[in-house]
Amino acid sequence: MILQMKKVIFIFLALMSTAFSIHKFYVSTTSIKYIPNERSLQITAQVFADDFESTLKQHVQEIRLNPDNKVELIDSLTKKYFQKNLVFKTQDGILSFDYLGKVYRNDLLVAYLEIVLDSTVQNLVVQNTLLFDFSEDQKNILHFRNAGKRKSFLSVPSNNRFNIEINSFQKEP
Repeated sequence: MILQMKKVIFIFLALMSTAFSIHKFYVSTTSIKYIPNERSLQITAQVFADDFESTLKQHVQEIRLNPDNKVELIDSLTKKYFQKNLVFKTQDGILSFDYLGKVYRNDLLVAYLEIVLDSTVQNLVVQNTLLFDFSEDQKNILHFRNAGKRKSFLSVPSNNRFNIEINSFQKEP
């Protein structure tokens, strides 16, 4: 009886460890901080490096991240990918961002972007489709910070556009 119980426990633990090794979370985090005196958006986007590498390999087979084996090519591909999949729009059209670079932290690729706004921008539409082309289970968390307040959004393939009113974040008197 004890031997059978040990076998059941062993099989259960083996199945659980297999289930955990097969299941993986597909999530990215993008933080957008509005700096009023500079009229800029400082953007930090974090994606899993192995997922991002797999996505880039759809375009360039011989590529490896962390350490980069082709730094200029990877920076160029990273910038183009983010331009296509992290889009900022106003009533006047799409805003372009400056790609400031990337770093690797543990198993993450962290990209740094910046957008300088003109004085007329009051509302943004942010579309975040990062890694949706990699996994249908991908989810993207978006945090917008302004005046000490934060608003968060969850981007999924069926709902990936969000309206942000910059003035709604003004400090209360």
